[in-house]
Amino acid sequence: MKQGTLAGRTAGLRPSQRRRLEQLCHRRHPLDGAADLLTLQRLGAESRELELPLTLVVDGRGLARLLWVGPLEQSGQLLEKLPGSQRRQGSDWRLLSCCGRSKQLQPGRQEGIVGLDLAPQFWLRFADQAQPGGNWPAQLLAAAASAADPWQLLEQGDLAGLCDRDLLSLVAAPATTSPDTSGPDRAASSPGVGSEPGKPQTSAPGVERVLLLALTPGDRQAAQRLIGELEGLVRSAGAEPVGVVKQRRSLISPQTIWGEGKLSDAALEARRLGATLVVTDRELTPVQARNLERLLDLPVSDRSELILDIFAQRAASAAGRLQVELAQLRYRLPRLSGRGLSLSRQGGGIGTRGPGETQLEKDRRAIARRIERLQRDARQLGEHRQRLRRGRQGLRRFALVGYTNAGKSSLLNALTRASGGAPVLAANKLFATLDPTTRRLDLPDPQGGPCETALITDTVGFIRDLPPPLVEAFRSTLEETLEADGLLIVVDLADPAWPEQWRTVHAILDELGTSTPRRLLGNQIDRCPAAELERARSLEPDVLFASATDGLGLQHLRQALRHWPVESTA
Repeated sequence: MKQGTLAGRTAGLRPSQRRRLEQLCHRRHPLDGAADLLTLQRLGAESRELELPLTLVVDGRGLARLLWVGPLEQSGQLLEKLPGSQRRQGSDWRLLSCCGRSKQLQPGRQEGIVGLDLAPQFWLRFADQAQPGGNWPAQLLAAAASAADPWQLLEQGDLAGLCDRDLLSLVAAPATTSPDTSGPDRAASSPGVGSEPGKPQTSAPGVERVLLLALTPGDRQAAQRLIGELEGLVRSAGAEPVGVVKQRRSLISPQTIWGEGKLSDAALEARRLGATLVVTDRELTPVQARNLERLLDLPVSDRSELILDIFAQRAASAAGRLQVELAQLRYRLPRLSGRGLSLSRQGGGIGTRGPGETQLEKDRRAIARRIERLQRDARQLGEHRQRLRRGRQGLRRFALVGYTNAGKSSLLNALTRASGGAPVLAANKLFATLDPTTRRLDLPDPQGGPCETALITDTVGFIRDLPPPLVEAFRSTLEETLEADGLLIVVDLADPAWPEQWRTVHAILDELGTSTPRRLLGNQIDRCPAAELERARSLEPDVLFASATDGLGLQHLRQALRHWPVESTA
């Protein structure tokens, strides 16, 4: 019965070479030793003839499960050939590598990353032939906890002596190198106490572990705010950020944005922390995303895709789901890719001799048809909301706009609590609500006159660099903002970054082409320093202050709305 699989650069092998390599897959290695010496010597002879490195993956029973021809470049190609569903956590693997013509036994950067993904008990690396005098150079390595040097040298010497090493003593050999998290360009959470170096750290079941990759500005405080916002987005998506790799560059590479050296550090950091996904702090082109996945050997998502995923989780109504699906399809259409059978051509022409079309082209056409249908539904949704707005023409309309998680929903609930409507979901997380909610708002007359009724709408939150497909898909929703009589720009004064968020909201409104009167509304005055109140007055003299949680300033806010904006009452 066949035990192992022959894979890698097997194209062009002669039948005799293939037969000898397959025979090596049937040889068994000792249970109490590192490896079978005769098998490794034959492996060296085959590597010398092919002029390629060869790697054997052996399981805990001493059976060879995979013989890889060529250098170790991408772990996914090896992992899909190994048996078992928990390939990444196979703690009983042994790696036996003949380095071929290379005189350097230490694994290269990319080889070391692939080795960490396989998570072996040890890695035995040796030359393709013995030196004069009969000594066969070899090294025994173990995964270390250091991100700078992921493989620790346990022992080096003659291949015969290392093959006879007791397996139990090899497994118990500690990795003495401590984690290196110092330096300005790396900030990461430490592995759990007692965790094994080089092995993925565990989180709650089903929770994705994310490594953040950021290109930061020179200002340290601005960099911390940008990374903090990205961490908030990751947590809002239901994942766990486990580390950050930062870089400051004056020249950005158009192929990868980050330098290859920094990406190599990020790949090692991801393995050290057990990250299963890398999220970047900026939008990537399709080519950049593919290059990053190739260099990191991990799935990569950019900031725009992360925001779209959050919107997909938050969409509760049919209208919200329609708009999110439209935005996702517009984003993913230029990023479609495939391999293997997904790129095989279908038959075309007479007798199926024509070029036909690839599966990728069929997928693109199907997505284009779906986008066209969703666009028709979105236009119908916009027309429906326009009819609703025409039915409210006798009432003044205000809209609460602002950065996400600034307290807009809490403020709407506090202002309209007396109207008896169901409260809007208000949670301390990004993009808690997507669908616009309109409530009646009573505006009393301080002179004792009749109470005026207005409408106030809670809109979707803004964020810097909002993905263009999302803005286009939610245009019918944002029309509630564009056609209001007055806009209240809500900011959280307890957030030190609120001035930058205020300017971001203004920039987005300008891009949408709205000329609606705007007014700054400072929220959370019960939690902010007194200096922030003066700072807000310096930016906008007629600023309004309130606290949605304690109810402070709400009466004054209602009176101010009764007499503002002047243009709507003229």
